[in-house]
Amino acid sequence: MRGGIFESANPNAGHNLRMPTRLSVLGVRFPEEKVARRFILPTALGIVAGLTALEYSFRLDYSLGVLYTIPVLLASTVLARSRIIALSLFCAAARAPFTPSASDLETFLKFLMAALAYSASGLLVVEMSNNRRRLVESYARLKVEQTMRHRAEEQLRTLADSSPAAILTLSAQSEVLAANRAAHDLLGFPAGALLGQRVDAYLPTFADALKVASERPVRTSVSGWAKRRDDQIFPIQAWFSVYRDGDRRCLAAIVVDMSEDVRDRERENFRHLLDYNKLLAGAVSHEIRNLCSAISVVCSNLNARTPLGADADFDALVRLVDGLVQLASFELRHTAGQHDPRADLKSVLDHLRLVIEPDWEEIDGAVIWHVPDTLPPVSADAHGLLQIFLNLCQNSLRAVETMPERRLTVSITSASDDVVIVFKDSGPGVMHPERLFHFQPVPSEGGGSGLGLYISRELARSFGGELEHVASANGAEFRVVIPVAVASLAADFRPETQSAFQ
Repeated sequence: MRGGIFESANPNAGHNLRMPTRLSVLGVRFPEEKVARRFILPTALGIVAGLTALEYSFRLDYSLGVLYTIPVLLASTVLARSRIIALSLFCAAARAPFTPSASDLETFLKFLMAALAYSASGLLVVEMSNNRRRLVESYARLKVEQTMRHRAEEQLRTLADSSPAAILTLSAQSEVLAANRAAHDLLGFPAGALLGQRVDAYLPTFADALKVASERPVRTSVSGWAKRRDDQIFPIQAWFSVYRDGDRRCLAAIVVDMSEDVRDRERENFRHLLDYNKLLAGAVSHEIRNLCSAISVVCSNLNARTPLGADADFDALVRLVDGLVQLASFELRHTAGQHDPRADLKSVLDHLRLVIEPDWEEIDGAVIWHVPDTLPPVSADAHGLLQIFLNLCQNSLRAVETMPERRLTVSITSASDDVVIVFKDSGPGVMHPERLFHFQPVPSEGGGSGLGLYISRELARSFGGELEHVASANGAEFRVVIPVAVASLAADFRPETQSAFQ
């Protein structure tokens, strides 16, 4: 309350509601800001002076004492209680000389009765006005709250109707109590047709959740399958809660169609599978060419010592070797027309951290990260880069399991136009570094097969980078060199970004 105005706590509540003042004549209110205190008090005192002058001048046979309540009532609109009582005593004293002659006791009693009457009238006006003020204040507050609630409901309704996610409220019998427009589109119903419909056949996950007896609210997320009205099956991701509305159980849910995400994920997985098959096929082709070369050398030596050119079997053997060489002529190269990959290295490392740190915590190990806050985009596939990092981290995890100190340090440095990611563990190190990147599966000291490093190096080379082993006195150290995306050198890799690597 300020200056007779009720102000809403919400600045956007609309308009302020004007509160009544104490001054109200025949139902007409006079706001305090228009009838100021400096006008009311002089008017009240003027009325008292006028009544006193009237009685003094005309010497009336009857008392005008009842009229003294008018200035008291008028002044009660602006005075506090204590000052109303003081004004009442003043009015009683002003009319006392004009009462009929009586004893001192009667004069005192008349003065006291008049003072009580005037005070009671003034205080009654104050209490009535305050009670009315509180009532209207409560009404105004209730009206503002109703306006705010209606506005919030409209906003929520607009949000629900415009949401791309389906929003549903179901009863215990899986009947739809409320549904937005996206829910109708999701299940293939026309607008408004879902209300009152049972959807246990379309959303069996929710029907099963409602059947589970539980007194506590249930809030969870679930992935599953749903069915449209035309019997089309599709995957969904849902977030729902089961709650009690009085004696009945209800379910509120947000449902998202995951068909596009599933298709995109499967296409991506298939593409990565093809890439890895290409790597393995290239490795097999390389080894086959080596064997064919060795066989060709043996055949040439045999033909030099003993002429076998006229031997049909020997000629067939040479032709078979040449055919096998041509069949194995498979090289790892970028597909024609394929766009250059581009990955956010910071995002890949954040994903890596999320994946590997729980495994290291299980063995009471620690992963130490020395990664700048800003990293340039690199010319690599994000999924393939993550696979390289995961393979190195898993090898380190197996290597340090039996060590008293279990630690992996991941750091980043810069070299020319490349970004170098260094993985160094506290394991026993590499006993035969010359056999690390051979295609032949050679078990490593940490329990690995040794084939993963070959694939990781070929992946790095397919991006134009390299995977190297660095000789170290303690533990194993590997360096992954990835070129910075050329298109981003001028825009993304600014001087302040370069200084973060130094």
